[in-house]
Amino acid sequence: MDLNKTNQWLTVITNIGVIAGIGLLAYELNQNSELMRAEMHAIRAEAKTERQMFLANDGVISAISAKLFAAGYPQDRAAINSLSYEERFRLAIFIEGFKEAVANWHYQCQERLLDQELCDAGYPSEARSLLIQARAMGVELTNMRRSFILDLRRIAKEEDLPMPNEDGTWPE
Repeated sequence: MDLNKTNQWLTVITNIGVIAGIGLLAYELNQNSELMRAEMHAIRAEAKTERQMFLANDGVISAISAKLFAAGYPQDRAAINSLSYEERFRLAIFIEGFKEAVANWHYQCQERLLDQELCDAGYPSEARSLLIQARAMGVELTNMRRSFILDLRRIAKEEDLPMPNEDGTWPE
């Protein structure tokens, strides 16, 4: 009889230990998720800072942008014609990189890897800028995720901005 009671108590203690272990595992997984989100924030911020510092210190894209704005861009899309072939090429390459950064931001927001407040405040602004610049330079979005293109189309429609076709090309 004592052996039976001892087994029952050992079973209860074992079950409590298993439940405590599962609780601890869930807590650690939650902490790991929070650390991953924090790391994603840091990586995004670092990449944006690096890009801004490069633009400020390199001077080439800044000079091209200043020339464009002086010619009436973005209100006057014909201002692009004031750029040399080399300047347009450099700007297109820059916009290709910017496109990748905005697409990555969209993905991180979609996967909830970034804080929702940051996604609501920052991503749409970057997406608007991308729509205007990519259209002006004819940089297509054809190699991007479909969900990203559809989201850009939504933003374009809501804000009366240039809207890419569903396949990422620009209308004629």
